[in-house]
This record gives sequence, structure tokens and C-alpha cells, in this order.
Amino acid sequence: MYIPLPEASDRAVLLKSLLSKNHHSLTDGDVETLSNDTQGFSGADLKALCTDAALGPIRQLGARALEINAQDIPPISYNHFCQSLRGMNPSVAPSDIQAYLDWNQIYGSKKAI
Repeated sequence: MYIPLPEASDRAVLLKSLLSKNHHSLTDGDVETLSNDTQGFSGADLKALCTDAALGPIRQLGARALEINAQDIPPISYNHFCQSLRGMNPSVAPSDIQAYLDWNQIYGSKKAI
């Protein structure tokens, strides 16, 4: 069964869910921008992005991270996500998606949902 990659609105919901238990300073507008900037990302890609961005405040503190209390760690910011996005690409190539679409067209279910 072919399951398409999440659309921008779905990615926004996933990002909000992944961030819900983290201390962050992202606005709804930031999340919307990120959802547009992550075209082609799977749910697993978004999770990896959030995990990497969550390490941003720790990286920012450097060696001081070992000396401060957890509640004193700065919130995850939009800039942390921007830095993480520089080193990440979607895990599914457009050519792979086309192969899945072609296979689904030939062998997939024709039953309407």
C-alpha cells in the first residue's frame, strides 16, 4: 500500500506534536514556515529534524551545559531548526516517489476509499 509523504499542513501538525513536550519559542508562523521548508520530508525525517534542533540549545551552551540545571537550558528556537535543516535532506528521493506512484498505479488497489 502506497502512503504518500505528508503535505505541508500535515507536516505542521507533526511538528507541533513533536514539539509539544519540549521547551521552545516557535510561533505558529515559524511552524508554518518550517512545514513549507520541509517539502518531501517523511514523518521520520521530521522527527530527526526535531531531535537535532532540540540539541541546538545544548550545543549553544558548549561546556557550560554540564554546569547548569535542565530548566535553565534555553528554549529550542526557529534558528536551531534553520541550522539543523542546513545538514538534512529528505530521505526519500523524488525518483523513488515516482517509482512508488508507478507501482501503485499498476498493482495498487483500485477500490475507492
